Amino acid sequence: MTSIYFTGYKPYELNIFKDDQQEVKVIKAYVKSLIIQEMEEGLEWIIISGQLGFELWVAEVTIEMKRKYPQLKLAILTPFLNHYNKWNEANQEKYQNIISQADYVNAIHQSEYEGAFQFQQANAFILDNTDKTILFYDDEQEASPKFFKSKLVDFAEKTNYTYNVITFMDLQDFMEFNYNEKES
Repeated sequence: MTSIYFTGYKPYELNIFKDDQQEVKVIKAYVKSLIIQEMEEGLEWIIISGQLGFELWVAEVTIEMKRKYPQLKLAILTPFLNHYNKWNEANQEKYQNIISQADYVNAIHQSEYEGAFQFQQANAFILDNTDKTILFYDDEQEASPKFFKSKLVDFAEKTNYTYNVITFMDLQDFMEFNYNEKES
């Protein structure tokens, strides 16, 4: 059994403000291609922490793919309870729809937000309990994932943990050579 943690940019860090923007379609199509590749290597569980942006797009792709690949599972491990409380109503509805279709949902800390340590401990827990991470992050556009990337690189150097980093160049190459707008 293989589990992969998917994480990366929040939508505003990419200047994405609507889920129907072309960039989201390309990201989702790329994620779908990655998931198919990883399933050939034994992927069963996709893990996210429930962040807006890349993580919820991955969840939507996974839910869509589960129709064709029922063995694919989605787990949402949030850092703490009710992490979505400050989101607008549309994002909260979207999140509720996603968690209603997930195979497993839980909070690492069984309390509401108490401090930044909860994010750090949640990251450590997820790294300790997954087989791989796929991180959407490009050093050319620094944003919140840079802190996780630093932890990920350190963790991988000390263990046999593997990870892939998706960059903007990867998405550009995918768009040029593999992306078919009609299929997305």
